[in-house]
Amino acid sequence: MQAVIIAGGLGTRMRPLTFTRPKPLIPLLNREMILHVLDRLPREIEDVILPVNYMIDRMRQFFMENDVGRRVQIVEEKTPLGTGGALKNVENLLGSRFLVFNGDVISSINVDEMVKRHEDNGGIATLAVWEVEDPSAFGALDLKEGGRIARFVEKPKEGEAPSKLINAGVYVFERDVLRFIPDGKQVSMEREVFPKLIRKGLYGYRFEGYWADAGTLKNYIRAMKMLLTSRGSEINLSVQIKEGAKVEKPVNIGPGCTVDGSIGPNVSLGSECEIHRATIADSALFDGVTVQKDAVIKNSIIGSGCRIGPRASLTDCMIEDEVSIKADQVITEGG
Repeated sequence: MQAVIIAGGLGTRMRPLTFTRPKPLIPLLNREMILHVLDRLPREIEDVILPVNYMIDRMRQFFMENDVGRRVQIVEEKTPLGTGGALKNVENLLGSRFLVFNGDVISSINVDEMVKRHEDNGGIATLAVWEVEDPSAFGALDLKEGGRIARFVEKPKEGEAPSKLINAGVYVFERDVLRFIPDGKQVSMEREVFPKLIRKGLYGYRFEGYWADAGTLKNYIRAMKMLLTSRGSEINLSVQIKEGAKVEKPVNIGPGCTVDGSIGPNVSLGSECEIHRATIADSALFDGVTVQKDAVIKNSIIGSGCRIGPRASLTDCMIEDEVSIKADQVITEGG
């Protein structure tokens, strides 16, 4: 059985970080996001297919330089045609049954168990299902007893959601699903294909643990917190924590970092970061970031090689790689 990872979008919701890297290669706890997706694959999945458009050379280079224990085939998607079009683009590579993952979904799903449930139900497709407070940004569904989906509504307006259960972005598909995707057209699986599959046997698989769509700043931070809570802290042995520094776990601190000030909770520092008596909470700093005295960073992502000046304040923002923030500068929401 093969797995397809839908990861070819422009990553517009994660700009400016995606100006210099494709979204699947954004670090999350110091590992590229796509590696967290690959972690969930069953052992028997040896072939992984990635339809890619944006920065395809960067993706090819990454998998040439990193052995992930599986054969990864990157297929050029010359024109982005939505989630359905990306799948149709690799149709000739797919067998009778295959898995599909949205590339920015971080979860604790047991895929082996999901495949077994799919086999037992005998339907054409099975969607992973998660419950949220507000389903308006997702595909909401009506899940009947026995697991069959009776209705699917993508991004429902207020009062139109059939439940708080949503499509969690992991699928088991029979090959017949591809017949419902037209060639050469922009196709949304969620809006155009899933509703058609209901009468063919569309099932849902609910799971426990954690789930997040890490494709926005808010959700990236949420995914980071969930992973830290689930896995616990990791502080490289080479890290220097200065006398008087306060480190509130959980944190993930990469090799070669120097830490002073107040760090945590829920902080990830890439390699070779230098923190000089600053305050950092609920944030991710990529490799080689320097933060000067009395700077404050909260609920933010700071790109590689950035320099944060003394007394600067950054809240709810994403900062592009290699940016210098001046002393006393204040940045909120959007950078």
